[in-house]
Parts: sequence; structure tokens; C-alpha cells
Amino acid sequence: MIAPRHMHLYGTTSEQLAEVAVTMRRHASLNPEALFRDPITVEDVMRSPVVSTPLHRNDCCVITDGGGAVVVASPELARNCKQKPVWILGAGEAVAHQGAGKRDLMYIAAKQSHAPAFEMAGVTQKDIDMAMIYDSFTITVIETLEDLGFCEKGEGGQYVLNGRIGLGGDMPINTDGGGLSSNHPGMRGLFLLLEATRQLRGQFEGTERQVPDCKIALCHGTGGALGSRHSGGTVILAKD
Repeated sequence: MIAPRHMHLYGTTSEQLAEVAVTMRRHASLNPEALFRDPITVEDVMRSPVVSTPLHRNDCCVITDGGGAVVVASPELARNCKQKPVWILGAGEAVAHQGAGKRDLMYIAAKQSHAPAFEMAGVTQKDIDMAMIYDSFTITVIETLEDLGFCEKGEGGQYVLNGRIGLGGDMPINTDGGGLSSNHPGMRGLFLLLEATRQLRGQFEGTERQVPDCKIALCHGTGGALGSRHSGGTVILAKD
């Protein structure tokens, strides 16, 4: 329901949705662990089978096995670890659409969760060097970018064009290929933290995958159905 509603209200197009999928696949091509690495075009996305109008197969995340882990420690312990620590600057969480009544489908939990995270971190959207955003569908990315405050409501479709969310762009997102091309084992959120941590540590230095001079990263995860009761969590991380 969210995708057609967004299109109706703001003129968002299937081509704009497809651009998200194309960018994620381009990032996945740089990740040897990604499930799908072959390049695709906007036309490829548009020609893939329709799953639920207006979403095509390539607008939808993959389904994979997978697992990961993070270690959270006090500052004193973190400084003595083998790897460079990455610091949690701020965090926020929210549950949206808690009631059973009328819901505004154009706003999701990210609208509520991002404000306390940014306030705690003492930074703004302009300070973020890269973002890891839960991408169950291409429309999820567009609506999340809007509600995180990277662009105004209704401008997400335009925001993702012209390489802005790709490596080398103003706001690279999901540099591992995202759930749309890399992996989605059911708990995709952990992989957001893993990729952001690696970027902040400069672990891809000397390769196309590295975000240059990456100092501050944002991760946002979503759980549940966006059109009904669901949760969102925003975390802002920084390098040592």
C-alpha cells in the first residue's frame, strides 16, 4: 500500500524505485560475500516480474542464510581491543502505528526514532558520511530517507537519483549491497552495524568499496510491516 500511495501523492515513479535496486547491485558487485553481484539496469528491474504492483521482483529483498555478531564494551575495554573501536554516539527507538485506527502510511517509525539519536550524538544529517538503511523493498529506502530527515517528505524519489546514494555520491548507503542484493537472513539489522563498523575502521581502504574519510555513520533498522504496527531503531556511530 505504501508504494502506490507514495506514487499517488508525490509522483514517485517505478524508475526511481528501480534506481535504488540498481545502486544496491552496484555495491554488491564489490562485495565477494554478496548473493547477487551481476550488474542490473533500471530496465532490468522494470522487466522483472511484478510481485505486487508497483513492486517488481528486483524491488524486493533477497532471502538468505547468514549470521553475525558484535561485541559491545566499556570505553576502557574497547581501547585495549585488537581492532579499532567504533563509538556509539547516539541511539533512538520507536514503535509506530500502535493504535488500530487511521494510520498515515507516509510516516514510519524512523520519523520518531531519528530525533533522539541525532540529539544524543550532537550531529545533524549533514555530518553523516554514509548510512546503512534497512531495505526490505526499494520503497522502504525512499521513505526511510525522508523520515530520517535527509530530504523532505515526497522528495525521496528524486533524492536517490544521479548517484547520490551510491559510492562516490553525497550519501552512500548500504555499501555491502543491502538486503536487496547482498543478504537478508531475517535479521538484516546486524549487518547494518557490521558494514558501518568496517567502513569507519577503513577496512576497505584502497578499494572502490571504501567511503573516503568516513568518520560518522548512521544505521537504521525496521521491524514489522510498515503499513501497520512496526518498530524502528536509529544508531549513530563514529570512528575513534
